[in-house]
Amino acid sequence: MTPELLEQLREQLPPFSAGVTPSPALHAFCRYYGIDFTTQFPAVEHRVGTVRSGLYALAVHTWCQPGAQSNLLLLHGYFDHTGLFNKLIAWALAHNCNVLIFDLPGHGLSSGEPAAVNAFGEYSAAIADVLAAVEMPSLRWWVMAQSTGGAALIDFARHASWPFVAAVLLAPLVRPMGWLRVSVGHRLLGSRLHSVPRKFAANSSDKAFLAFLLRDPLQSKRISMRWVAALRNWLRDLPHDDLGVGPALVIQGDADATVDWRYNLPVIQTLFPGSETVMLPGAGHQLANESVAIRNDYLRRVASWLARCGITLSDATQV
Repeated sequence: MTPELLEQLREQLPPFSAGVTPSPALHAFCRYYGIDFTTQFPAVEHRVGTVRSGLYALAVHTWCQPGAQSNLLLLHGYFDHTGLFNKLIAWALAHNCNVLIFDLPGHGLSSGEPAAVNAFGEYSAAIADVLAAVEMPSLRWWVMAQSTGGAALIDFARHASWPFVAAVLLAPLVRPMGWLRVSVGHRLLGSRLHSVPRKFAANSSDKAFLAFLLRDPLQSKRISMRWVAALRNWLRDLPHDDLGVGPALVIQGDADATVDWRYNLPVIQTLFPGSETVMLPGAGHQLANESVAIRNDYLRRVASWLARCGITLSDATQV
């Protein structure tokens, strides 16, 4: 899977409204990232295409299946993309959920400068535009958001009508680790630097995933100063008040060195009063790609939380 082929795929993606199924090139893409679920689940229909959101053409995927009992929106984190969420997509499909996931602006097969954004409001607008443009079965919605996806969801809750009966936040971003140092550095150098090199942290105990990440052609090797500026502005303007959308289930690893979770968790409790927090000993930041044991542990908690919210997960062995 070369950068040239990925750029070709990005340019050739049709509008999602065209209702097309994946092309042979996209089938190759799906096999490479392990999201070719129509093989594992023969009755599942996979659709892919673009949705316009402001300046961006967003790459959108849906997997829908007969007898599904709920719709899941998955939101990925900074530097991530749809292909890295294969484990959570497979889990949801195996438990009779339909899945909608898209690449945030500047990520994956979506357009935009890699790993950059003008404002976090562009992320929340992307959520709103995708939900408005993509027709899914009339089922109850729930959402699972990782890291920056959680920040995007918070911004969405501030500015849009909330359609979800349950929300799960995986290592949600409010403030990253070392934020004071990052913020001061940006004030001093942000106007002179376009980006800085990214360090690939060991943010999961799954060594196979970490090795794959290093050779993933969709990974940005640099951190955009525009992204840092957007985060600074978002944090400055974020009221620490009840969002009015109910509680969330918050999953957080105690070995996470990416987000400042000791600061973030109290803020999340203010934004989502009554939230339940599950601390995972030894878990890093990349909860969507942690070890099998850690994922099985927190996904059992997710199933229990969903049941309390009125969504019962069932085994999809008939699919």
